[in-house]
Amino acid sequence: MVKTKKLRELFEVSWVMMRQNPGGYSPYLQKYLLGFKGTVDITQALKTGNKGRLKIKVGNGDVQKKKDINFPEEEIKSITPDEVCNVLKDAGFTDCTFTVDEKTGRLKLSPTDENVAFIQIYGDLAAALQFGDCRLNEGKGCYLWASMDGDLKSVAETENWDEDKKIENDSPLGNKVSYTVRGRREITQIVVSDRIASREAKQMINGGKWIAGDENTSGRYEPPISSSNKPGKVDVFTYSKIMDKLENVEGDEVFVRERLYIGGIGRMARTGGAGSWSDSEYTLTFNTYTDEEEIEHGSPRETDYTIDQWNLFELSGVIVDDWEKA
Repeated sequence: MVKTKKLRELFEVSWVMMRQNPGGYSPYLQKYLLGFKGTVDITQALKTGNKGRLKIKVGNGDVQKKKDINFPEEEIKSITPDEVCNVLKDAGFTDCTFTVDEKTGRLKLSPTDENVAFIQIYGDLAAALQFGDCRLNEGKGCYLWASMDGDLKSVAETENWDEDKKIENDSPLGNKVSYTVRGRREITQIVVSDRIASREAKQMINGGKWIAGDENTSGRYEPPISSSNKPGKVDVFTYSKIMDKLENVEGDEVFVRERLYIGGIGRMARTGGAGSWSDSEYTLTFNTYTDEEEIEHGSPRETDYTIDQWNLFELSGVIVDDWEKA
């Protein structure tokens, strides 16, 4: 338990986002990543400029890069999770294991250390294998999208509640009896205003395709169309430093508070008009979510880490600023 005296909570020092596993569960809560089930065609993912390249980061460890992963040619158009497991086990990634999830039949990536809070996978091949509920060109896998790099303008959080209901009944004595049923909390909504659009954030929230360019072709983003406009769900994490109110100087943090918002559905849109700066506005709505034990919860879940716990979990080192160049 965190014991302090008078405290002051600072503005969020980190704002990060992660796609959910297929099936609508949080990778952070499940502590593993899920990919495809059945069969999948990974031909196009192996034809890109980054042929067969995967990047994996386990907890606070270094980014592991593997390219030209050797998939048998006769399998890549209809490959199974078991076949992918065999190939990726031979690729030489450390501190993690590839298996087939017994419950869902999906490709599964797990850290070997059960205390690791985050495991991330990145690349066109990761998307083709449907980590982060992706398809080829619909993302780069299941990873943490970093904070707003100093361009964040504002974050507003609101809670929506049902209106109170006043109920009036007759009593046996003939007098009216009235009582009020308090409104219930329905959803939590976060609106983030940023100075520059992020392709990763737009894909995570809106969907659509980002097709990277090379020296001969230009990169392009294509919005989702109605026939493929399946809303993606994301988890959002914000972190605040809690500091002594009477000695509010850098370095006097008493603990770190994590807010976890599960399964947000939203949209990203441009704001502003002629003669003004154009900002990017991200609107995310979080309803209740159900865990694997079928227990219902609301967002946000708040966790207070002591400084020793924070250092033990090594959460401060899980962010990769630029996955493309990592």
